[in-house]
Amino acid sequence: MKTEHTQFAGSIPANYDKYMGPLFFEPYAIDLVQRIDTNKAKKVLEIACGTGRVTRHLIQHLLPDATLIATDLNAGMVAVAKQNIQHQNLQFAEADAQQLPFDNDSFDTVVCQFGFMFIPDKQKAFDEVYRVLKSGGKLLFSTWDKLENNELTLIIRNITAKYVDEAAADFYNVPFSFYDQQTIESLLKKAGFSDIHIEAVSKEGIYGTPYDAAKGLILGTPAFKIIANKDPNAPEKLVEIAGKELTEMFGEETFKTTLSAVVYEAVK
Repeated sequence: MKTEHTQFAGSIPANYDKYMGPLFFEPYAIDLVQRIDTNKAKKVLEIACGTGRVTRHLIQHLLPDATLIATDLNAGMVAVAKQNIQHQNLQFAEADAQQLPFDNDSFDTVVCQFGFMFIPDKQKAFDEVYRVLKSGGKLLFSTWDKLENNELTLIIRNITAKYVDEAAADFYNVPFSFYDQQTIESLLKKAGFSDIHIEAVSKEGIYGTPYDAAKGLILGTPAFKIIANKDPNAPEKLVEIAGKELTEMFGEETFKTTLSAVVYEAVK
């Protein structure tokens, strides 16, 4: 089920991949994939694959006889991922994590990077993952820490609220809304998972210029459509404002920002 905050369509997926990918997702993709025991990952499902940032590392990390199905709710994201990555043991599919189109006990590993925050019924999604995992199979996923611990997005959120309005800025709260570790652990246990391991992980995002960082968060997320609906010229104007403010704060050199997330592992 798509909502206003999960519609990655039009020009958004390409901008997401170009600007958001290397700055926000690449450091955590490498970290997440390295946590997988390839001897126990022969049939793997990826949920919310986006433009394939994790998928690329995952298919290279898995053993030659392993298979990977990478899924996302948004056709536009899957289309970019298909262009980026081709492999004989990889297939892409559109799928809703709340209604996975797979049989019971189908996979030994399920991976999801920064996807569960966008799913309306999170308990249903965890229930579905539990259903499609084989006994002893593992769920490995990450969520963002609270917004206050992710400075770049907080800055862009506040700039959007100031120069557009709070309604437009509200999107930036969503990716950072699913951070409470006790709540997430309870959802996992209710789904049936055990051996739950939780680890806070900080990374440094490094990519491009302050203007590139602004482009990623304004043009590469559903916030773009929300802002453009108010004024078609507003997104580009906001990029200029945000780029200038970020340059004043961080300098003109290669952009660097501290990122904060949490990684979970759970066993069926």
